[in-house]
Amino acid sequence: MDRRGAARARGIPSKTRLQVLAVDDEQPVGAAGVIAPLLDNESTALVFASVLPGLRRRGVGDRLAGWVGETARSLGRTTLHTETQWGADTDEDPHGPWVERHGFAPAQTVLRSDLAVRDAVLPDAEAAPGYRLETHVDVMPEADLADRATLARRMSTDAPLGDLELSEEEWDEHRVRGEDERTRAMGRRVVSTFVRDLASGRLVGYTSIQVPRDAPALAFQHDTLVLREHRGHGLGLALKAATLRALADAVPEVATVRTWNATDNAPMLAVNVAMGFRPSGRMRQWQAHLD
Repeated sequence: MDRRGAARARGIPSKTRLQVLAVDDEQPVGAAGVIAPLLDNESTALVFASVLPGLRRRGVGDRLAGWVGETARSLGRTTLHTETQWGADTDEDPHGPWVERHGFAPAQTVLRSDLAVRDAVLPDAEAAPGYRLETHVDVMPEADLADRATLARRMSTDAPLGDLELSEEEWDEHRVRGEDERTRAMGRRVVSTFVRDLASGRLVGYTSIQVPRDAPALAFQHDTLVLREHRGHGLGLALKAATLRALADAVPEVATVRTWNATDNAPMLAVNVAMGFRPSGRMRQWQAHLD
């Protein structure tokens, strides 16, 4: 077992998270954070800084951005990633000029889409010959954790990354189990569907939707992946359709499912359109290098 595997076996977190709150007269006005991977991509950090809309243009954001840079440096990070989000009515990112002023360059643009579940007419998509769909609610079989780890590892590089400088993530059964425990601790239910290659017996694709227990009206589509060597059989559409049907049975309170896809991920965007997803916003991922 290597040091990363040993760390996961001991329950050491896969990331460290540091946050700061900006206050004025004992009232919160903004916040910032640094999320630094510990098992892979150890030169990178995901960062954020946000100020309440009515209190912007007073230098609070700049001070938070300074804290982000100093904190990332103290953790030995040299490449920073951040995100901005805005509405679907324009391609122009209103936050872009401020982010660029702090040394970030655009790396990828992502389309946010929503599906009105109760009005959706799902396609009759089934697994292609030689494959089988398997759906689980909240817990998947222990025997499949190794395959699930492989899928998570491939998700980190098989999905479009644009100009983001990221290497393959380290995943094994311990990390999968830890992430599942964290999701449950957050109060979320999970509906997942996997596709199994009957010839090899291995899982070769998956998708999952998470639902907050205390606010189930809005659910969040998480990863969707079919391994490159098994694409071209309509498995992505079959996975998502099966999961949405299972979601309606398991958590009927869900009214909307929200998903995000890179604008250059044409195959998955086509799947979403076929299922009835409609654009509801945009997100841009940014990258900066520290001196």
